[in-house]
Amino acid sequence: MGSKYLTDLAQVLRNAGLRVTEYSGWQTRARGSGGYESGRPTHVMCHHTASPAAADGSGDANYIATGDSDAPLSNLYLDRTGLVWVIAAGATNTNGSGKDTWGGGVPENSMNSYAIGIEAGNNGVGEPWPTVQQDAYVKMVKALCNHYNISNNNVRAHFEWAPDRKIDPAGQSRYATGSSKWNMNQFRTDCRNSSTPPPKPKPEPEEEDVVWRVGKRENGAFFLGDGDKAYWVADGGDIGFDEAACRMAP
Repeated sequence: MGSKYLTDLAQVLRNAGLRVTEYSGWQTRARGSGGYESGRPTHVMCHHTASPAAADGSGDANYIATGDSDAPLSNLYLDRTGLVWVIAAGATNTNGSGKDTWGGGVPENSMNSYAIGIEAGNNGVGEPWPTVQQDAYVKMVKALCNHYNISNNNVRAHFEWAPDRKIDPAGQSRYATGSSKWNMNQFRTDCRNSSTPPPKPKPEPEEEDVVWRVGKRENGAFFLGDGDKAYWVADGGDIGFDEAACRMAP
C-alpha cells in the first residue's frame, strides 16, 4: 500500500488563487490501496461527472467522496461556479481500465495509483461549460503540475486513457462544440501557458525620521545639520553649505 498522501492539496490550490473548500476527512481518504507510492503521482486525469446541474456542489461532492461503493471517485471536484472541493489526499478510483499510449510510464489498467483525478460538474451531453469553471480547470491543472512536478504531456482526458468506453471531458466550451470531446492538445497548451498570480509587492520602506542638529560658529553664524549635510547661515543672512560643520556636528 502506498503511504504518500497529498495533504497539501488545499493550500497548493489556494496559493494558485482558486476558491477552495475542504470535504470533511479528505486528508486520510483514499482507495483500498491507500496513498501513492514514492515518485507518484505522475499524471493529472481530467473528467466530467455526467451529472445534472441540480447535483452541482454538495450533491456531486457527497457522491464522489462517500456515495458510491467505489468511492472516493476523485481527489478533486470542480463545481460549475469554479469552486474546488478537496475530496481525497490518497489514490482514488477515478479512471478504471485503460492504456497509456503517450509514453507516460503507467502500466495497463493502473492509472488510479498514478494520477490525481479531477471530476468537474457537467452533464457531458452538450451542457455549456461556464467560463469561470473552464478558467478554474486550467488554473488548477497548472498548479498541480507545477507543485508536484508533473509533465504537461501527462495531463490526460479520461477518453485518452479509455477511448473505447469514455468521452470525458466533453461539451460546449472553448475546447469543443456541442457534445464533442475536448481538444486536449489545446487544453494542455492553455495549462502550460496560463498565468499565475503575481507575487505580492514588497511594501515601500518607511522613511526614517531625520534628526536636525543646530550649532554655532565663533563668527556668529550658525548651522543646521542632518548628519549628512550642514547648512550655515551668516549674520548677513547668506546661506551656504559646510560639509566640515556637518562632520563636527554632535
